Amino acid sequence: MKQPIEINGLKLEINIEEQGKGDQTLLMVHGIPTNARLWRHVQDHLKDKYRTLAMDMVGYGQSSMPLDDFEHTLTNQAEAIKGVIEGLGLKGKVILVAHDHGGGAAQIFASKYCDYISRLILINPVAYDYWPVLEVEAFNGLVGASDEVLAQQMPLAVAQFAQLMRTGSHDKIAFTDKNVKENYLCHWGRDGLTGFKSLIKICSQPSNSETLGVDHSKITCPTAVFWALHDAWMPTESGKRLKKDISGPVRFQIIERAGHWVQEDRPDVVADYIDDFVTEWDGVKI
Repeated sequence: MKQPIEINGLKLEINIEEQGKGDQTLLMVHGIPTNARLWRHVQDHLKDKYRTLAMDMVGYGQSSMPLDDFEHTLTNQAEAIKGVIEGLGLKGKVILVAHDHGGGAAQIFASKYCDYISRLILINPVAYDYWPVLEVEAFNGLVGASDEVLAQQMPLAVAQFAQLMRTGSHDKIAFTDKNVKENYLCHWGRDGLTGFKSLIKICSQPSNSETLGVDHSKITCPTAVFWALHDAWMPTESGKRLKKDISGPVRFQIIERAGHWVQEDRPDVVADYIDDFVTEWDGVKI
């Protein structure tokens, strides 16, 4: 489904992949350079108990891809999360689950609008000064390039993208050529060069000033920090620091035999950890 939102006067549409039914709703947010499809296996494991909503952030997947009038900051993506929650009438009744770049946006969101969510789950999020990573910054060289140059560079970028996904996986098995093409690359080829241009713009704008500026003391809701042990980019120390800095009750758990794309490596474990954490806080008011 498509949810209309507005950020700084700009009207946008957010694509949402919905699975399952239940008394509790999980809103799932991906990161760079994936999309809502990253959560599909986790959603499948949870669909008998929860309503799960995986959103494409602005500029990703099937959501709006503004190229001129939108800054792809974590703060703006946090406002997109807010718009989705308000638009769906879920204020105060939703559990926010976020990964990678989406996890950075979720930290900003929770520090500003903690009353919008009942619980927060962060999975290997960007945080502090461990962001941005070199693989993201590598796209800076294509900023402002002509369509002709972009058309020439896109095949190379496609090959690098597939390798990037495999680098972030622990056992590499999940990222077959078919999986990468059908669930991830397809969106970056959207509308000619529009998807590729959107990716370049997204990758050119991250700054650790936002992640360093989060006031974690304002995150007061029950929070889980799940950390895939074999993350190629985000160190476990970052997760331990989040546990210390977030002022609400925090559960920190390691996920063994999983890389950064833990939703592909161990979706069953991710789902079990989410369910266990949510169940623990059933009926508890903070």
